[in-house]
Amino acid sequence: MKPAALIISLIMTTSILHAQSFSVLLERIQSMPSGEKAKQLDEYFNGTCVVPVIENNNTVYFIYKGIASSVRVAGDATGWSPTLEMQKIAGTDYWFAITKYEADARLEYKIVVDETNWKLDPMNERVAHGGMGDNSELVMPQYIPPYYIYERDVVPWGTYSDTVIYSKYLKENRQLRIYLPPRYEVTDALYPVIIFHDGFELFDRMAVRNVLDNMTFERKIKPVIAVFVQPVHRDQEYSGKLQKKYTKFITEELVRFLDKNYRTAKEPGYRATAGISNGGNISLWLAASRPDVFGKAGAQSSNVEKNVLRAFSKNNLTGSRIYLDFGKYDLPVLAPKIQSLKQILEQRSIPHVYNEYPEGHNWGAWQKHLPEMLEYLFPRDGE
Repeated sequence: MKPAALIISLIMTTSILHAQSFSVLLERIQSMPSGEKAKQLDEYFNGTCVVPVIENNNTVYFIYKGIASSVRVAGDATGWSPTLEMQKIAGTDYWFAITKYEADARLEYKIVVDETNWKLDPMNERVAHGGMGDNSELVMPQYIPPYYIYERDVVPWGTYSDTVIYSKYLKENRQLRIYLPPRYEVTDALYPVIIFHDGFELFDRMAVRNVLDNMTFERKIKPVIAVFVQPVHRDQEYSGKLQKKYTKFITEELVRFLDKNYRTAKEPGYRATAGISNGGNISLWLAASRPDVFGKAGAQSSNVEKNVLRAFSKNNLTGSRIYLDFGKYDLPVLAPKIQSLKQILEQRSIPHVYNEYPEGHNWGAWQKHLPEMLEYLFPRDGE
């Protein structure tokens, strides 16, 4: 074959290869010799094919290349158990697994090689940064990325500063980060307050300042003062033996400090508390046990302990406003707890909203849906 004809032939072969679906390629190479199989797969995945491969909006092929005895996928969709097993393509070093997810899902995962080697997917460039380390990220075709998390030049910035207050109940100093909305210094207005648990990590990982600035600018929410409380003994404070003392710190010391030093609207209907996971548990507890202080709560992928359920069952919370969201691929142990709370809210006609998304228990999911929580808790009311 002449050089020009050979080049044209190679271009046509490559174009056809990348135009076809992976499922068709997989079927087509079954009868090929091993060397040709590997060559066809190498060409298919050479630079232009995005992994995992997604076909027909919801069919997903996880792909791995390497010498191994076994390869599995563990992630949000498997409860982080390595139960999605990959099959080896005979005569090659390629492995694959096929499954289906919702067309708008976003999931995090790792590849598990030879049962003990957990690693990022080397064929996937998308990486999600989480509190427990990095994971590979699968984004389905109809997933809509977060909109409000990026800083915009045209948007006035709120300000934030860090301070420390001493708690006589906790018998220690507690670090705070306090966000003030744009124009706070040049008005005499009183502002609603939202207190976030998980402190500085939540502030950073969820890009909260950008979200607040952008949503305020677009008049999606009222301007608010946001306070981020740094945990010290996190689980003990949020759901354990220090919960009672932490509750007193928040409701008696922190709220008093904020009301004294900032222009806060002091009625419960203008105060909210919010958090993720176990931080959602303490948020719900504060709103249910002290509705005289907090009229609103937001809880994402929340733990819900029995005392929280009891408080929602017996206390008068008709004036409260509760936001809940949860992931279809969230931690399995949390699902029955959040459903029990949802049932109580419905039975007692406590104002609330519950949203469920095809996502997991991770910062990416919480960041994405933070704007929905803020808009429910602090709507602009047509102003």
